[in-house]
Amino acid sequence: RNFWGPYPGNGLYAFMGGTSMAAPLVTGCAALVREYFVKGRNHKPSAALLKAALINSTRWLTAADAIADFALRPNFNQGFGLLDMSRAIPNGGAPNFQVEFVDTWETKPMHFNRTGQRLRYRVQVAAGEPLRICMAWTDLPGRALQNNLDLFVQFVPGGPSAKWLGNQDLPNSLKIPDPDNNIEVIRVDQPLAGEYLIQIAAFNLLQPGQDVAVVVAGNL
Repeated sequence: RNFWGPYPGNGLYAFMGGTSMAAPLVTGCAALVREYFVKGRNHKPSAALLKAALINSTRWLTAADAIADFALRPNFNQGFGLLDMSRAIPNGGAPNFQVEFVDTWETKPMHFNRTGQRLRYRVQVAAGEPLRICMAWTDLPGRALQNNLDLFVQFVPGGPSAKWLGNQDLPNSLKIPDPDNNIEVIRVDQPLAGEYLIQIAAFNLLQPGQDVAVVVAGNL
């Protein structure tokens, strides 16, 4: 909504909030992220990759209204949090911050064609930066999720809390792989240095040929 009101000594001022500012700001950020992938990584990104990169950057808000109903990520008041471009793409302000990605939309041999298929990737992580992982895919139209993919991460050397599920802290979660959303996020705020195994599994496919995008960010 847009609000107009008097400004002493200087006519009118405009204060803009809500979707009036959110939509153009996120659009501008998406344009910068797309430019990074096209010019910096020589890759034409899918819509799912842009969405994953933006959501992967989000910063958690801790004010009372933001966590009133549920204090864990995501919740119904702020989703995954506030978009933060300093954690979306590499930049001079964070010399140890790196981004890696998988985007299969133009690589048909990597599409999911049957339930049970998996993609597996290994990444070396150093300490000092949170490990951020986001998976997104463009699902088929329908009343609910048509093609259900799941994200799993494992710290290969093992140890306490060495495995994570995508969206494992959803409100009212049963601590099972998320059956309802085509965005899944994993955050490890203080990762141990070492090798991490990332797995994307086709839990249920109603129509074959599903592509996927995954973004991994941190001190990689």
